Amino acid sequence: MNGQRVLIAGAGLGGLTLAHGLLRAGIDVHVYEADDGSGERFQGYRIGLSPLGWEGLRACLPERLYELAEATSGSLDGPGLLFDEHLTLLSRDLPGPEEARAVDRQVLRRILLSGLGDRVTHGKRLTGVDESDGTVTARFADGTQAVGDVLVGAEGSNSVVRRHVAPEVGYVDTDLSGAMGRTPITGRFLELVPGRGTMVKGPGITLMLGRMQFGREPSEAAAELVPGLDMPYRDSYVRWVLIVPPEHPGARQTLPDARELVLELIDGWHPDLRDLVASADMSAVGRAQVYDRPVPPWPAGRITLLGDAAHLTLASGGNGANTAIQDALRLGERLAEVHRGERDLRSALAEYQEDMLARGNAAVEHSKEALKRFVPSTN
Repeated sequence: MNGQRVLIAGAGLGGLTLAHGLLRAGIDVHVYEADDGSGERFQGYRIGLSPLGWEGLRACLPERLYELAEATSGSLDGPGLLFDEHLTLLSRDLPGPEEARAVDRQVLRRILLSGLGDRVTHGKRLTGVDESDGTVTARFADGTQAVGDVLVGAEGSNSVVRRHVAPEVGYVDTDLSGAMGRTPITGRFLELVPGRGTMVKGPGITLMLGRMQFGREPSEAAAELVPGLDMPYRDSYVRWVLIVPPEHPGARQTLPDARELVLELIDGWHPDLRDLVASADMSAVGRAQVYDRPVPPWPAGRITLLGDAAHLTLASGGNGANTAIQDALRLGERLAEVHRGERDLRSALAEYQEDMLARGNAAVEHSKEALKRFVPSTN
């Protein structure tokens, strides 16, 4: 199918990586994003990219953008430490990601948005999908629509496209809330996270710390490597995450500021830990949901899924972004084969779907298993 037009719903890490990969293959692609593009959306801070994630970025991005992502990433070398709430060292062998590097989610998203120009349209909240006459139509809340040959649902857990292909899949509440914050690095706080990560086990709760120490400050690196890319100045920081016990009143709501809640929960802990939380420049509390069952296979047509839209992982697995980027790489490869006339669209999407669901469901199970390190009573 030469001249195919691919529509992507959602401008997250996976959808934008796919867009770059398709452009490299000479495929017409357009991305539709629900937010208005006026600011950075909160989806967490530091993430760890494994070799699989870097493989996907290298294959899909222009070289200069890949170099910027690599230059701004941070080392995760060093020990994983386990402390009690008084910072008594319990272990230096805490498991962690192998060969991963830290990236800031917002920095990476700005890098991925670069070079796509008017191929990304903001303020387009998808409300419906129609498939007929050899095309697929995406309908938006503003009354407009877009028509293409393929539609990729990459719009996250609340995916309209996922509801279209698998309407029987709903959500189940995990009864878990995560309080998360970002605190600018000082020498004192950096000592808390000298390696790939630190876990602090207190009575009934666990605090996880991770450093985001940029290899190069992002705005400086962008000015040299990708002139014209709008990249704000960024301080290196320590990201902290605390699982709020389900019986706590704070676990039943979403709060714009996590500091007071976390300081209440870690009352009596070591002053360095309390000061880390109190010094945060950004924090929030949010609830976690997962799909109530794995997304089942659907008849291959012109519609497919990518990332959390298909396999909603818990943050405890540390594999959501890596899995979405791998989805983007493999889907792009299949669509490029169609574009070159090497195979038909239906068989290409069927092959991708089988591979994506197998990998994605494995990633979900891994995240559930990993959660037991933080919340032992979770089934």
